Order: sequence, then structure tokens, then C-alpha cells
Amino acid sequence: MFEMMRNFFCLTPAIAAAILSHEYARFITARRFEATKPEWGGPGFIRRIDPVGLLMFYFFKFGWSRPFPVNYWKLRKAKYFKAILTALSGSIANFSLGVITGLIFYLSGLHRFSTFMPETVSSFPASYLADVVYWTMVINLNTALFNLIPIPPLDGANIVTMLVPESQVNWLVKYELYGILTLLVLSLMGIIQLIMWPITQFIQLLARLIA
Repeated sequence: MFEMMRNFFCLTPAIAAAILSHEYARFITARRFEATKPEWGGPGFIRRIDPVGLLMFYFFKFGWSRPFPVNYWKLRKAKYFKAILTALSGSIANFSLGVITGLIFYLSGLHRFSTFMPETVSSFPASYLADVVYWTMVINLNTALFNLIPIPPLDGANIVTMLVPESQVNWLVKYELYGILTLLVLSLMGIIQLIMWPITQFIQLLARLIA
């Protein structure tokens, strides 16, 4: 029970960082390309929480947020590059944050205090901080990769929508409602984890080399 509570309090700030960085990156990029409306306001943390996506973060260490609305059609008519960059901006932000926190985790020596590392130095305040930084690294790198899968409501689905002919867009939108259910089933079956396994192993290898 103690370990469960500890993991919850370590994961929560890491998940918050992943959601905020993902959605604010999308918001800033879309606003830069004039693909938002003033009445949509800012991203807002609470408004971006998707209950199912949040549970996925806690149980599978990857998940999704409720996307900030973006006028992708306006971007598509202007330039494909702007549309694709906006769709990818959240994943790019997650990847960048994951790399930065990973470097901090290993180069600062925090990894010596993490309960997820062998030969841990026991020290509660330091070990809690180390585990938060560890999960921030893992959650953000996982989220960056996971969001490239072309299933709604993930970023990969937005990219596919931008690239397919307009005649096929209605067909894709029709099946968006089944996206969350599909992601849940694939995660429970371990298929998503299998897709992500080569990249996660590569990331762990890099981490060991840095350490």
C-alpha cells in the first residue's frame, strides 16, 4: 500500500508535466500559425485532462490528454508543413523534456538516489525527487513515442488526416469514436507496449551509457 501511494505521488507531477508540455506546445504553435480562435482561450490544465487517458498514464506509463482545438484545415490549405509541425509539436515537446530530465537525472547524480536504480542510496527527500525526475523522463519519452501512433485521439491520427485525400477524411473522422476503445484494447493486450519496445530499449541503453 505504501509503495502504491508513493508511486502515485511520484507519477502525478510527471504526468502533469507531460500533459502541460504537450498541450502548451500545441497551443503556442497553433497560435503562431493563427490556427486558433480567441474564444477557445488557453489550454488550461484541468480542461486538457481526459479521464481515460489519465488512467492510462498511471497504469501503463503512457497516455493522452484532451487535445487543444486547432483549425488544422486552415493550416492544411495554407501549408502542409505548418499543419504537420503543429500536430507534432506536442510530441516534440515531450521528447525534449524527456531528454532534458534524463540528462539531469544521470549527470546530476540523482540516479544514485532513485528506488528504480540498483545500489540506491537511501535518503527520503532525495529519493522522492529522484523518482519524480525519473518518471518525468520515462513518461515524457513514452508519451512522445505513443502519440505518433495513427489512432485517434493521438497526434499520429491528425498527421494521417492531413496527408490523405479530402475524399477519405470523412471516412477517418467517422471512426474517431472508436479510437479510445481501440487504444485500450491494444494496451490491455500488450500490443502497444510491443510496438514501443524497441524504442524504449534503445532509450534505456542510452541511459546506461550516460550513467
